[in-house]
Amino acid sequence: MNRHLRLPIRRWGNLLDWPGLVGMGGLVICLALYFLAVQPAQQQLDTVRLSASSLHERIARAGQALNDNAKPIDEQLVAFYQIFPSEHDVTDWIGKIEAIAKRDGLSLQQADYKVDRDKVVKLTRLQMNLPLKGEYQTLRRFLSDLHAEIPVVALEQVQFERQKVGDPLVDAKVRLVIFLGNAS
Repeated sequence: MNRHLRLPIRRWGNLLDWPGLVGMGGLVICLALYFLAVQPAQQQLDTVRLSASSLHERIARAGQALNDNAKPIDEQLVAFYQIFPSEHDVTDWIGKIEAIAKRDGLSLQQADYKVDRDKVVKLTRLQMNLPLKGEYQTLRRFLSDLHAEIPVVALEQVQFERQKVGDPLVDAKVRLVIFLGNAS
C-alpha cells in the first residue's frame, strides 16, 4: 500500500518539480488555515454584528419610548423633590446615622449641625460635623455603609489624622450633608 502512494507522489513530483511542490504545499496550508481559523472567525463576526444591530434597534426603540412618555418639566421637578425626605423626619435620619455608626463599632459623642434652607432649590441642607475615633477600616466601612443605606446623605469632607505612626486608632473629622425636602 505504501508503494501505491509513492507512485502518484513521484509522478506529481516529476511533473511539478520542487517549486511546484512548495506551491502545492502552500496551497494546502492556506486551505487548512481558511477552514480552521478564518471561516469560524467570520461566522462569529457575523453573529456579533447581528447582535449589535439588534441592540442598536432596541436602544432606538427605548429612546423613542422615552420621548413619547416624557413628562412636562414641572411634573419631573415635582417627582425629583419627592425623592427627598421631609424636614420633619430629620431626627429619624440622624438616629439612623448614629445606629450605623454604633453597628460599625464607632460611638458618636457629639455632632455639630448647621441648617441651610434654600428657597430657590426647595431643599434644606443639614450639614453635620462628626468627630470620630476608631480603626481606619472601621471608619471606611462606616462611610460605605452610610452611602449604601442612606442615599440622601452626601459625604462633603473627611479628614484622617493618626497621633503616632504605629497607633491603630485614627481621629477622623467627617462632614456629612443630608438633603431634605422643605416643609413649606
